[in-house]
Amino acid sequence: MSEQISRSRIQSLAAVFLLGLAPPVLARLPKLVLVTAEDVEDSIHGAWLKMIYADACARIGHGMTLQSYPARRATAMSDAAMVDGEINRVSNYGTLHPDMIRIDPSHFSMSFCAYGYPSQRVGEGWRGLAEFGNPRIEYRNGVVRCREMLGALSPTVQVSVANNATLALRKLAQRRTDLYVDIDRVVERALLEPEFAGAGIRPLSVVETVEMHCYIHRSKRELVQPLSLALATMLRDGSVERYRKAAIAAASGGRKYF
Repeated sequence: MSEQISRSRIQSLAAVFLLGLAPPVLARLPKLVLVTAEDVEDSIHGAWLKMIYADACARIGHGMTLQSYPARRATAMSDAAMVDGEINRVSNYGTLHPDMIRIDPSHFSMSFCAYGYPSQRVGEGWRGLAEFGNPRIEYRNGVVRCREMLGALSPTVQVSVANNATLALRKLAQRRTDLYVDIDRVVERALLEPEFAGAGIRPLSVVETVEMHCYIHRSKRELVQPLSLALATMLRDGSVERYRKAAIAAASGGRKYF
């Protein structure tokens, strides 16, 4: 069964786990508006994130709205304070986006993987992608970690950008690129689309595993400490793990994805 989950189901899941708050109470709470990449929201990770932060926000007296956009647009909106923050970015994201304040601790980790064909060879880590020839490597627009690390490879490596995972996989299937690097769960979900059933595309290596965080714009800096404390409490009391299991169960009927 696909990892994709309808947005209405994600919204229902989030509501169920809001500590039993009645709808009239929720309606009166001030809203924290967070954004994420559209490839992430309609997935198990998206459902999990929405439950985590709906609960965390409720614990500090706020509601939470999650909106999805292409990753690059989500970045532009958060940088411009058009929204309150981003729900899922790597731990060093704030280095290039100084107006964004990281929520600690990390809610979970994610892995960047290189995808290609079984006959291909890649080395370890980001540098290993360029060890065998001068491959044509693609990543998804707005994924900052890929842009940073692939841009630091040899100048002879050809790096290109796709607007979404489906388009990147389509180019890979047509042999117009040699490797596609992205968050593994985003790619695995896209690979379930019928057009890639016989493509033979496989994960070749885990390039890097990183800790993921929510980031809040400095205009809402007063919420950073209470939200961090709420998340730390949820990790200790088992809420984050319960939401992981709930997201998996809702999407797969019990099938284990991670």
